[in-house]
Amino acid sequence: MYYINESELLSSDKHRTYKIRKGDTLESVARDLGVAAQELRRYHNIYCAIPDLIEADFKSHLEFLILAPEKKEDSVDEIVEKKPRKVIFGKDYKLPFLPEGIKKEYKVQYTTEVGQEIDTIEMEVSLKWLATDKNKFHLFEINRKSIFINNKMPDTVMEELGVKTAAVLYPLKIVVDGSGKWVDIYNYDDIVYRWKDTKREILDYYEGEVVKAYIKETEFALDNSERLFTSLRSDYFLRTFFNGINVGYTADYGFQKDFLFPLEEETESVFSVENKISPNLDGAGLIKIEQKGDYVDSGFGFMYDYAPSKVNYNAVYFLNSDTYVVEKMNLECNIDNIEPKKLTIVIELFKNNKEKKIVEN
Repeated sequence: MYYINESELLSSDKHRTYKIRKGDTLESVARDLGVAAQELRRYHNIYCAIPDLIEADFKSHLEFLILAPEKKEDSVDEIVEKKPRKVIFGKDYKLPFLPEGIKKEYKVQYTTEVGQEIDTIEMEVSLKWLATDKNKFHLFEINRKSIFINNKMPDTVMEELGVKTAAVLYPLKIVVDGSGKWVDIYNYDDIVYRWKDTKREILDYYEGEVVKAYIKETEFALDNSERLFTSLRSDYFLRTFFNGINVGYTADYGFQKDFLFPLEEETESVFSVENKISPNLDGAGLIKIEQKGDYVDSGFGFMYDYAPSKVNYNAVYFLNSDTYVVEKMNLECNIDNIEPKKLTIVIELFKNNKEKKIVEN
């Protein structure tokens, strides 16, 4: 963000202020003033001192909310856009994670290219925030809806079994930490309970060695919560969406570190990745983060058995500037060998899917 003089901050001809009273919340003040809460937060955060930044709500020590001048209050965006709109960081250049109240639906697409052969899986995934505890761990509910394989509904026995066994996971409730990284499964017992009915349905409808193999594999994964968590670490949506990118950045808006990603099921490949965040919001008002890296041999093993220099990882994330939650992203892993391989993951909000706010009773 850019900084201003204290005298400018307190100048009554440049800003108005609202005295925060006991019991006030950002949402309640926004309703009283007839201004969107995100606009109040955005304008205040541009002109306030760093300790007074508003994140999810008012901080306990905050006495005044900085408002736009009277003559401009109907066009806060016009004021903000006089200068490039900066990405607002927390302390030590940390990118906040403020998912409280969100409810979104995403289109998810996985594309695998091996030589000339291309396979695509498309699905609809809904994401709903449920709660946040005092340690800033967040509880989310994820539902997977329609799924298409190569632009058609699953129609082979293998495809149908894969979809039916995977469906037992949903709704899936997960725990996400303050950096936006998925760290645990919350409703393991519910999943195990659902599997009893799903297994019975599968055995009533299908038969043969393939069915037995699917059931054996599923029950192995469901044996305990730790094993299920390990198995789901290969889930591309969970690993790419909850990537842990809401962390501290350096003063030059970047850092480099090793990064794990599952190029093969239940196998972690290690990449040395440069993370770079654009200091200004893009034309759509989103935060842009780029990740670029190459595979490194760190002793974990790499089942493709290719030279490390021939495997690379590239991802671009676009985050909502108020919630710091992913709006869209694109990830590519390229393996340059005799038979080139490429994995592409695309996640984006459904068109016309505006930010939804929910009130939990």
